[in-house]
Amino acid sequence: MRSTKAFIKDGIMLTVTALILRSAGVFFSARLSLTAGNAVMGLYTQIMTVYAFAVTAASAGINLGAMRIISECCGSGNTDKLSSAMRSCVSYCLKAGILVGAIMFLSAPFLGGVVLGDSRTVVSLRALSVALPFIALSNAFHGYFNGIKHISKSAFTSLFEQFVRIISTIIALNVFISADTETLCLILVICNAASEALSFLLLSVFYLVSKKGLPTQKRSTAFLRKRFLGITVPIAISSLIRSALTTTEHILIPIGLRASGLDYEGSLAEYGIVSGMVMPILLYPMALLTSFASVTIAELSARASAGENVDSIRKTVTKGLSFALIYGIGCSAIIGCFSTQLGYAIYKSAEAGKFIKILSPLIFFMYLDHISDGMLKGLDKQNYVMKVNILDAALSVLFAIILIPRFGIYGFIASLYLCECLNCFFSFGRIFLLICPKLKIFVSFIMPTACAFVAVHLVNTLAVCGAPLLPIILLALAVYVVLLKITGALNVFTSQPPLTESTYAV
Repeated sequence: MRSTKAFIKDGIMLTVTALILRSAGVFFSARLSLTAGNAVMGLYTQIMTVYAFAVTAASAGINLGAMRIISECCGSGNTDKLSSAMRSCVSYCLKAGILVGAIMFLSAPFLGGVVLGDSRTVVSLRALSVALPFIALSNAFHGYFNGIKHISKSAFTSLFEQFVRIISTIIALNVFISADTETLCLILVICNAASEALSFLLLSVFYLVSKKGLPTQKRSTAFLRKRFLGITVPIAISSLIRSALTTTEHILIPIGLRASGLDYEGSLAEYGIVSGMVMPILLYPMALLTSFASVTIAELSARASAGENVDSIRKTVTKGLSFALIYGIGCSAIIGCFSTQLGYAIYKSAEAGKFIKILSPLIFFMYLDHISDGMLKGLDKQNYVMKVNILDAALSVLFAIILIPRFGIYGFIASLYLCECLNCFFSFGRIFLLICPKLKIFVSFIMPTACAFVAVHLVNTLAVCGAPLLPIILLALAVYVVLLKITGALNVFTSQPPLTESTYAV
């Protein structure tokens, strides 16, 4: 198995990449909302919701399936099977991507005119359908590079893709600044599709270069195809169900907002603020957890296939959960404390700041759920994760029908809280029953909560005096870390549980 230093190095590389990508995403959302308006944000978000369902159908489970079989081949020393494994992945991706892309292109009038209820979305949906085969294949290549621990190639390609998307979008928006809503949405999706295609081409080049140094096995390895499909297909089916429910929810939200008393443009604007402006801020710091969760999936999978003992697995899981708790508490406190300043600085919107503050406590549950899901996937429990996610999505639809028409946007917020807390409870509970991590609640929860409270209130006085926002947030984070160090909360990451000869088995 790799050293801790290599594990951390990959995690840091992915974190830096993810932070850049999320920064670019927040910048993109802010620029779009200021240039095109909240109504375009709302309509574009609805288009991307349907597109997300198509992406799920074309690529769900591919990244994880490719990563798992590649990391298992590496962990067991069968590197001669890597080429055969990738052939199985690419064959599946081509079929799935082309099929789903054709279906989306042909059904765009129904999806746009009937499902979304806005014919202006039809041409955008058709433009996006072209990108689906590229996305499916790119997922396989990303899984391959993560599986062989060549994280830099995957990270660089993601940065390249986002760079192309943002630069092309900014240029196009400046040229067509006076265009109508339909044209602006079409410009956005064309830039999106072009960036996906160029990303695939770059990944293909990286793979062909990497493949040259690999030993090959000429005979067919049907068991690799079976293993890949055994991971990918259940996830794809479950993801489709969940994505269908999520798409239904996001279609129902503007309808529910209109039923609560808002007009059509007003409902799109409210929906655009929460989904397109507030959520990117809440998810921005998750880049760190997403990166280490991605590395942990491959690491736990390789360790399990190599037969490492359960205490070694428990040690990794315990540290990961402790970090998620400490990190989530700090992010929730800092974002909640400076929510008004964030809303104005990024979006020039007091309303965005208000919703950031209301939703900031949700960060803790989102982050803990995210790292728990990643660890469960690394322990071959991805089917359980999808079952919980399907339940989450089904409840979201139910709450969208019941709560939003009665309480408007606050019904949507209540739905977010109820579903995310339930999802976190099931994912974290499953990890706890499976591995029995040695969490120290006082050190990992109570003490960080106190440290976060003290840190943000010490620093908040500077924000009130009009100091720049970014240095204030960084100072609050630094004070939080110092307090964690002083109180000994960070010692949990250096503890070494005793090892036994027990064998990992779940």
